[in-house]
Amino acid sequence: MTEGTTNPANCPICGKDNNCGNLADKPQGTCWCSKEIFPWEIFELVPAHALKQSCICKGCLEKFKAQNSL
Repeated sequence: MTEGTTNPANCPICGKDNNCGNLADKPQGTCWCSKEIFPWEIFELVPAHALKQSCICKGCLEKFKAQNSL
């Protein structure tokens, strides 16, 4: 991928599979992310072109929370 393109199945931070329930056609609210809190600061790690284009993965969320004592 080049800058400016985003694969919705990949985390915009690490590039790995984000296990998005919406992409897997799971019912609304059943994805792992619906039970998580995403601190606003984590979105500062997402490149501008990828904002609102793909989901952050659970690994990146957990790593961010651990590093920031959240």
